[in-house]
Amino acid sequence: MARNRSWLVLVAGMLLASSVVAQTKITLGYTGANAFVSAFVAKDQGLFAKRGLDVTMQLVPVGSTIAGAMAGGSLQVGTLTPPVFLLANEGGVEIQIVAGATIQSKANVTAGVVAKEGATIKGPVDFKGKRVGVPGLNGVQHVTFMKWLKDRGVEPKQVTFVEAFFPQMSDMLKGGQIDAALPVEPFLGRITQAKTGYLVAAYTAEIADAYLESFYVMTKQFIQQNPKAARDFKDAIGEAAAWIAKNEEAARRTQITYLKLPEAIAMSIRMPTLTVDVKPAEMQFGVDLCRDFGITKGTATVQQVLFQ
Repeated sequence: MARNRSWLVLVAGMLLASSVVAQTKITLGYTGANAFVSAFVAKDQGLFAKRGLDVTMQLVPVGSTIAGAMAGGSLQVGTLTPPVFLLANEGGVEIQIVAGATIQSKANVTAGVVAKEGATIKGPVDFKGKRVGVPGLNGVQHVTFMKWLKDRGVEPKQVTFVEAFFPQMSDMLKGGQIDAALPVEPFLGRITQAKTGYLVAAYTAEIADAYLESFYVMTKQFIQQNPKAARDFKDAIGEAAAWIAKNEEAARRTQITYLKLPEAIAMSIRMPTLTVDVKPAEMQFGVDLCRDFGITKGTATVQQVLFQ
């Protein structure tokens, strides 16, 4: 009897050891936007862990550094938007989209252009000669805002774009360093609630009914070495999105931890429109937009950048 118990203990220990070895370690670099709430939930609800993914969440202040960190191996998953992603690919960083994060749509706008409180900016023409803060030059907010201006007869070159990272936008508006800014949630809500700026236009809703805004990426090399991990990651994001649909209040609370938000803000700001599967046509919108504004050469094809 004692021998049987010893054997069972040994087998249990071996199984436990094998499960630990099977864990794939991943550091996920994300920017400070609630677009990535699915990843927050997947981490907290154990949806990564149950698939053998040991995920460390790392807040990255400047999104444009994520692709380089992935190329260097310090990040295995990154959160990017189409322009930064496509620029990195054209620059030789071989990365692929493994799961969608958010779609920007008319039905649920989580971005906008705000002007400094007291300014007289009311429409597109009023931005001529003004300084507009963007979270990254040639980033998704910058490019989509240029499209909004151009579609309304304003040449983007008539506007001065200043790099202003999301957490800095409110102070830069207040200090007069910029006349307007392009925040997303939670920063949009914080700026308007604090009355350091007012919403001029939900410009993203006026350039398309919906477009792919952000997604999760891995290097092609990591995917080739860990194809199951790539599929499991996407599955975890999908399960998290479904969980959020039924548990919004609990999902909101994850923003307190991962975005360092005050509880009142976390529980009141607009939540994003989540997505998981990226359709080729959705990515093509970003490819065409970046090419049309000369941000990229348009050499990266949708088939090359989507992990199937």
